[in-house]
Formats: sequence, structure tokens, C-alpha cells
Amino acid sequence: MSTWKVLVIGLFFVTCLALGLATIAVPLDMKGGERWAWLGGLFATTAFTTTLFILFLKYAERNMDAKASTVRY
Repeated sequence: MSTWKVLVIGLFFVTCLALGLATIAVPLDMKGGERWAWLGGLFATTAFTTTLFILFLKYAERNMDAKASTVRY
């Protein structure tokens, strides 16, 4: 697997983890209507980033399967 793919997977993982934790922690500190705006924005961003991460992992897996099937022993 290419180095850039490993780095992208690691970056996606850290980003999804940070956004997931922020979705829980940040709205707890907010007061009033700001709480719901932050919760909605962070939740939408977390869902979008996680979807991109899942799609990238499926794409990378498909490429690995194609390369493994062409290897002859």
C-alpha cells in the first residue's frame, strides 16, 4: 500500500475521532440556542467526514483485491 494512502487513512481517522468528540464536548459548554446550532453543525460535519472515510476505505480495499487477484504464485 502506498505511503500516501496510509497517511490519508490516518488523517481521516484522527479527523473523524476529533469531530466525534467535539460533537459531544462542545455543545455541553454552550448556552441557549447556540448549543443546538453547534450540535447540528458538528454532527453534520462528522457524518460527512465519516462517509468520506468509509468510501475511501472501500475504494482502497477494492484496489487491493484487484491487485491480489492478479498475483500468481
